[in-house]
Amino acid sequence: MRTLDGIVRAALIASALLAVQARAAEPVRLFDAAEECSEFSQAGMRECLAKKAIDSAASLKKAEARAADAISRWDEDANYIKAAQAKLRESGAAFARYRQAQCAFATSLAGGGAGNSHEISRLACVADMNAQRAMELFRETDTLAPK
Repeated sequence: MRTLDGIVRAALIASALLAVQARAAEPVRLFDAAEECSEFSQAGMRECLAKKAIDSAASLKKAEARAADAISRWDEDANYIKAAQAKLRESGAAFARYRQAQCAFATSLAGGGAGNSHEISRLACVADMNAQRAMELFRETDTLAPK
């Protein structure tokens, strides 16, 4: 009987640990423009996502400008400031290429979807990636000590 109790306890503990691991393996979506626009019909969803993509592009431009400003006011040697400014420009260009490739991939997963499904997928991807990039820029440069 004690052996059976031990086996049951071990199975319960293992089951709980596997459930925790499964949840930890699920990706966390920080932004979900498609979910925010899901209340609309397909045409309305496309319009909503187009607006979110435009708004996120404007937010990203502001975040890039804030990051550049924070770096230019950074209390650090000029050579490090210039290097960080160059890396910010490089990073922005690489991000734009990555966003294009990633959103093309995400759009391809709509397969033979009808109507606006490909454009909806692309716009949602662009909006989400722009928002994430803006947040990353803020996080990376917000703590730079100004002169």
